[in-house]
Amino acid sequence: MFSDFKTKTDLERIGYKIKEKDLSLPEEECISDETYDSIQLFVKLFYSHEEAVKALILTPIFVYVIKLLKDRYSILYEEYIEVDDDLRGKCDLIVSKVEDDDTNDTLGDKPLLVIEAKKKTVEEALSQCSAELIALNKLGKEVQYGIISTGDDWIFLEIFPDRNLVYQNNRKFYLSDLRHVVNIILSILKN
Repeated sequence: MFSDFKTKTDLERIGYKIKEKDLSLPEEECISDETYDSIQLFVKLFYSHEEAVKALILTPIFVYVIKLLKDRYSILYEEYIEVDDDLRGKCDLIVSKVEDDDTNDTLGDKPLLVIEAKKKTVEEALSQCSAELIALNKLGKEVQYGIISTGDDWIFLEIFPDRNLVYQNNRKFYLSDLRHVVNIILSILKN
């Protein structure tokens, strides 16, 4: 199960390593002040609980971002993924581009982000989110980025399956960096 991946050692037993690196995350100044202010309304309602992170922080951000992109995306909640006995379980959120022959409730071939919500620290989910990225890549989905968030803290991951590596960005973002986080998410989804 994905939730069994708690340490870097757990990930190493399936042949992957997590390393820290300064990732070249795409970031354009994309989000308007009006959109940012709307997202901030939800942030003020936030309290530290995993479901609240998904409902009051992550969902509004992705709804606003997808609205700005004017394209077809789906946000899948608690999507069950299974590759084998180790790589299986539910992903908190997956943002996927919807192709013409897809529906909004299916994963499709182009998932763009895997998001894991946690209530305490982003570090507690590094291996879990990495395992979710690995599983999607093994299923041929070619997802590149993962995000872990407590609502207050954010960290980005990038997978390189050809090297059996997941890089964790060495910069952690905080609630005060929310504009940067949203701009990075918007830039990732635009590409």
